[in-house]
Amino acid sequence: MVSALRASARLPVQTDDFRMLFQTHPSPMWIYDPLTYRFLIVNDAAVALYGYSRRAYERMTVLDIRPPSERRRMIEAVTLRSDVDRAERWTHLKADGTALDVLTYGRELQFEGRQAILAIVQDRTEVNAARQQVSETQTLLDSIIENLPVAVFVKDMDEDGRYVLFNAACGGIFGTTPEEIAGGTDRTMFPARQMELFREQDQRALEMDGTLSFEETIEDLSGTRRILRTAKRVLPARNGERLRYILGISQDVTEERESEARFAFMAMHDALTGLANRAYFSDHIRRAALLATEEAPVALLYLDIDHFKTINDSKGHAAGDALLCQVGDRLLSIVRQGDLVARLGGDEFAIVLQLQDGRSAEDVADRLLAALRVPFDLDGIAEHVTCSIGIARAPEHSTDDDGLMRDADLALYAAKEGGRSTFRIYRPEMRLEAERRHEMKLALHHALEEGQFELYYQPIYRIDGPDLAGFEALIRWNHPEQGLVAPLDFIPVAEETGLIVPIGEWALNEACRTAARWPAHLRIAVNLSVSQFRDAGLLDTVRRAIESNGLAPERLEIEITESVFLTDVGQSLPLLRAMKALGLRIAIDDFGTGYSSLSYLRSFAFDKIKLDQSFVSGIETDAGSLAIIRAVVGIGSGFNATTLAEGVETEEQLQALRREGFAEVQGYLLGRPRPVGDTEAMIAALTDPQSAPFRLRATT
Repeated sequence: MVSALRASARLPVQTDDFRMLFQTHPSPMWIYDPLTYRFLIVNDAAVALYGYSRRAYERMTVLDIRPPSERRRMIEAVTLRSDVDRAERWTHLKADGTALDVLTYGRELQFEGRQAILAIVQDRTEVNAARQQVSETQTLLDSIIENLPVAVFVKDMDEDGRYVLFNAACGGIFGTTPEEIAGGTDRTMFPARQMELFREQDQRALEMDGTLSFEETIEDLSGTRRILRTAKRVLPARNGERLRYILGISQDVTEERESEARFAFMAMHDALTGLANRAYFSDHIRRAALLATEEAPVALLYLDIDHFKTINDSKGHAAGDALLCQVGDRLLSIVRQGDLVARLGGDEFAIVLQLQDGRSAEDVADRLLAALRVPFDLDGIAEHVTCSIGIARAPEHSTDDDGLMRDADLALYAAKEGGRSTFRIYRPEMRLEAERRHEMKLALHHALEEGQFELYYQPIYRIDGPDLAGFEALIRWNHPEQGLVAPLDFIPVAEETGLIVPIGEWALNEACRTAARWPAHLRIAVNLSVSQFRDAGLLDTVRRAIESNGLAPERLEIEITESVFLTDVGQSLPLLRAMKALGLRIAIDDFGTGYSSLSYLRSFAFDKIKLDQSFVSGIETDAGSLAIIRAVVGIGSGFNATTLAEGVETEEQLQALRREGFAEVQGYLLGRPRPVGDTEAMIAALTDPQSAPFRLRATT
């Protein structure tokens, strides 16, 4: 630090901060008079370490804490200043006579108007602690003596803003050294434009109470642009003197701002593909839709990769990521400069086309479809994929971004419904279909509120009992105008809109309430969908259903399909294990129709395996179906899981399943789904001791 105050009037410095830091610092310290050797001030740590009282220190000198053999050496050290600005090893005496092996570090300073020496002591009884304190002591000295929290400068505004203090950190920021700048002014050191800016800041600081804080871009003396976060404040004057000194503290935030700029770029681009992301796309499509005209229309293409989750599931996320990157590259190869390709998330892409010069969105869509049909190289393996595209044009279909995105989304939905691997251009009928789905959603809300849903119950039999094992609960909708609505007509809309969660909760609770009235050996099976498994409150919902209705947990059987695992196996498996911990039975439904049912059997101990009815229907004629049925029986035995065959419709199927060793059966041959009244009448008849013994046979 270079200070012009050494040769002139001393800079008035407040000592409150110094005293606070001095008194509370963990290192023992004192300031003493080098002429009289008397202690001028001693901090709390020194009092605690040496055991002398503060009153005792007032009567003592620094010689009194040394053994006689050290005192002459101390006098010489003070006289010659040989222990100033360097560490020196000494022996000190505590109040109880105990000797301390210490290191002291001295520094000359001005204290209360007199020349003094600051001594900082380090007890070497704990070497590791001592080494840390040396570092902290050096840091503290630099902070106290040089007053350098960051980069600090002080200007004397009575002398044209002359720098009276300019530390090394300032020198680093401005590309100079303290020695070169000390005593200089902004006028002599900086270009005129920079000088005027500094003068304006100084004047504002002089005229205001408090601290002037701002961020500025400057050029250092080498011409390099730097960004500084600066605070300027007028130093208080003594005894009513005129304010003249400005203290400035600056921090170089150039790298921070450059990093922020990089992060801002990253925030607008997809980290995986490097394409524009949803935020960038949203801003771009808003401006593009507003600027679109009949002469210069704009097309928005929404593009999804068909069955992308299948690739992720079968080949892993690394392969899926590689595919997304390659898809992005191919999309970029088709579009022109001025178009935008964005990845909106997952396998969703958006393309904004400028359609001047007779360019056609349909032609571009055909080229995109053709480009994506060419096999992709995923780690040396050729992978074939297709995509679906929805197209909307501005201003033809909409003149604003919200409408354009809605129309493109409807067109994409139509492309998927149309068999995928194709494109659709928005038509008004698509909105009508969307409105129909919306009306269905409202009607489902109303149905839930008005109690229009009803559960039907289909019996499940033990094939060799022959006993009634329980029922599967199946939901129906008693529409006041349309009559009984089949699940296939409303469940997809419920799934799409999320209404399946409250509807499923009602069904679960109703099934448990009903089953609680039945004989204790009868179980109730309830299907849970993928959407319900995404609900964070599902476990609590299941727990409330069994507890509030008094149903024994082992009587409730939860049926799921492997699509539950395809969404998020990391979430699904812990949830299934928690359900099983409650005492519930878990069944995997539609077994054999998915991609990797066997892998899930290894991951979770299912209580029941339900063979899909498509295999049962071919048991009499299809050798492949029979082989699968036999394999399922073996799998169930190996995993200690009950096997159930769905869709039994003929006596021949029933007998074949009995021969192959299936444990349970279900189907129209044995009983159709029936309302609760009919179901409970059947239970009563089967449990009536006066009735004839039950025999498993076809029913009507």
